[in-house]
Amino acid sequence: MFALTFRAKLLASHLALVTAVVLLVLLDLNRTLGGDLVGQLDERLEQQAHGAAQWVSEGRRHPDKLAGRLGLIVNARVTIFERDGAVIGDSSVVDLSQAPSGVGQPEFEAARLGEVGRATRVEQDGAMRFVAVGAADGMVVRLGAPLSNIDDTVRAMRRRLSFAFALAIAAAVLLGWLASRLAARPLRAMTESAARIAQGDYAIVPSSSPDDFGVLSRTLASLAAQLEAKLGELTEERDRLSAILAGMAEGVLVVDAGGEVKLANPAAEGILGGSLVGRSLATAVADPKLRSVIEQGARSGQTHEAEVESGARAIALYVRPLAARGGGLVAVLRDMTRLRRLLVVRRDFVANVSHELRTPVTAIQGYAETLLRGPVDEPTRKEFLEIIHRHARRLGALVEGLLTLSEIEARPPESAVHERVELAAIAEHVRATLRERAAQRGAQVDVDVDANAVARGDPVAVEQVIENLVDNAVKYGKDAGGRVRMTGRRAGERVVLEVTDDGPGIAAEHLPRLFERFYRVDPGRSRDRGGTGLGLAIVKHLVESMGGTVDVRSAAGSGTTFAVELPAEPER
Repeated sequence: MFALTFRAKLLASHLALVTAVVLLVLLDLNRTLGGDLVGQLDERLEQQAHGAAQWVSEGRRHPDKLAGRLGLIVNARVTIFERDGAVIGDSSVVDLSQAPSGVGQPEFEAARLGEVGRATRVEQDGAMRFVAVGAADGMVVRLGAPLSNIDDTVRAMRRRLSFAFALAIAAAVLLGWLASRLAARPLRAMTESAARIAQGDYAIVPSSSPDDFGVLSRTLASLAAQLEAKLGELTEERDRLSAILAGMAEGVLVVDAGGEVKLANPAAEGILGGSLVGRSLATAVADPKLRSVIEQGARSGQTHEAEVESGARAIALYVRPLAARGGGLVAVLRDMTRLRRLLVVRRDFVANVSHELRTPVTAIQGYAETLLRGPVDEPTRKEFLEIIHRHARRLGALVEGLLTLSEIEARPPESAVHERVELAAIAEHVRATLRERAAQRGAQVDVDVDANAVARGDPVAVEQVIENLVDNAVKYGKDAGGRVRMTGRRAGERVVLEVTDDGPGIAAEHLPRLFERFYRVDPGRSRDRGGTGLGLAIVKHLVESMGGTVDVRSAAGSGTTFAVELPAEPER
């Protein structure tokens, strides 16, 4: 359908109103003008009829001639009737015998009764208006006038009114066009403002006009300001919610009633894999166990919690139905794999610590109780004291290692020292420190570290790392005549330090766990040589705290090499 604008509607309504008013005026004038003219004619004819009746009463002789003279005087047809209705005089009829009798004519009958008779009839000359009054001796005088003059007057008035109607319509169209233009201007401005608001531009200048359009314009500007404020709040709330969801470690999944994923944060995509929004639940959650738990929560309509083994991972699920917006659900997923691994590590750590402490504590307690129960000979007492002392030192080394490891793990990253560390000087210092211990084992320690092998880190920590690695190489290398070699070089932005021994080597299955706490390739041999099982764990923590890495290469019967990479000091 054709849609009219407000301006066209206003112009059309204005034109329709003017047209209706003019038509009503024309109809009313057309209806009342003829009646008014007939009334005026009746009044004139009545006055003339009374005058003519008075003449007829005074001059009764020759009524036919009197009728003619009266007709000329009053400019009307004059007819004089006897009491019986016979025509005795008529200004327009020569042969009175041919004139119709007045009997039965309403105006004659009314006049004979003493009233003023009026009637309208169509005669040979056209429509006539008759007015009859009584005269002396029962005579009746009737005046008749043609209505053609009135009809001509009405037709002329209609022509004038039609012309006035056309002028009124033209003026109405012009004035309506101007009025609609003036009225539509503020409306057009408000329409443009509304379109700008729809496009996101809320800078609306309100009108200062005091009329209704001005009030509407100011209301629209106020609405735009409120809408801008509300949208700002909603945008801020959305951004805050997005930031919260993006920063959550737990995965959040929102599914509508049709089973389509409407929202998924990065954690959920990381847990389930790939982009999830817009996909069905069946394709987004590939694991049937996870999907079954989510669907169960949707079917039950109640909050549901479960923990599911999904492959090598453990995932905790919290499913809550959404009552609003047609249903659906929100599922919170948390990857419990690392927590479980930490719990296992903690359990193993407690078990290992308990196991490592049990042997020296039991030995110290047993030999001390033996000495307390009674006197023993001097050689036995000395042997027992040496055993107690050895286990006490082992216990002290174990506690010291645990404290060192705990201190390294608790050290905040910002407290890490980053200084210039010359590996050649530290390697020489470590060789001097361990010279006596190496001599006891019959081992030789060689240093081959380049002068440009300068790292960026903590000198104390680097020395502790090298000392632990060399000490291990001396302890577990070849029993007699072994050789330990320290080499160092710069490799781009990194510095590589390697400690190599020529001992029996380590089987491949032990290499992945070599840096775990208390892990030993040969527990009996390690305890005999004073190892606590914490040295390599301390090495790994210290190297990683300086931004480096540590690795091991070995094979049974071919020796072992520990390689430490540290950030290099920038060249000047």
